[in-house]
Amino acid sequence: MTWLTGNDSAPSALEGLLGLRPELLSRYRAFYATFWEDGLVPPRTLELCRLRIAAIHECEAEWLIRDTAVGLADEELAQLRSGGFDGFSKDEQAALAVAEQIPHQHHQISDADIQVLENMLAPAGAVSLLTALAFFDVASRLKLVLGVPETPTELAHAPLDGGALP
Repeated sequence: MTWLTGNDSAPSALEGLLGLRPELLSRYRAFYATFWEDGLVPPRTLELCRLRIAAIHECEAEWLIRDTAVGLADEELAQLRSGGFDGFSKDEQAALAVAEQIPHQHHQISDADIQVLENMLAPAGAVSLLTALAFFDVASRLKLVLGVPETPTELAHAPLDGGALP
C-alpha cells in the first residue's frame, strides 16, 4: 500500500482496504458478483472487457487476475494489451469496442453502439454489460489510487477468489 493501511490478515489487499468499511465491502462484493451470476453476458466477454479496461489504465493489479475457466491464450492477452481485436468473435469485438471507450471516451459511445449490444445481448444484457464496463473502470481506478499490490491471481470461478475480492 502506498498511503493507507488495511487489514493485513484479509484474504487480499483489496479486501483489507475495503474492509475498513465492512458494509461497503459486502456491497462491493455482491455488486461485482452480479455480472457473472446473472447469466446475461457470457463470462468470456466480461473477462475480455475487464482485461482491456485494465490494460488501458495500465492497472497491473487488475490485469494480473485471470479467470481460468475462460482460459485466454497468450495471443489473445497480447491483443487485449495492444487494443487489437481481430482474433475475437464479432460479438466480442462489439463489446470490446464499447469497453475501449469507457475509460476516456464514454461520451463517444453512440446509439448505434448500444443498438449492437442490444441486438447481441437483448436490452437487459446490454444494460448488464454497460454497468459491468463502468464497474471494471472503477475497479481499476480504485486499485490504482489505493496502491493495491500487483499479485498474479488465478480464479477457478470468477469473479471472486474463494468468496474474496482478488
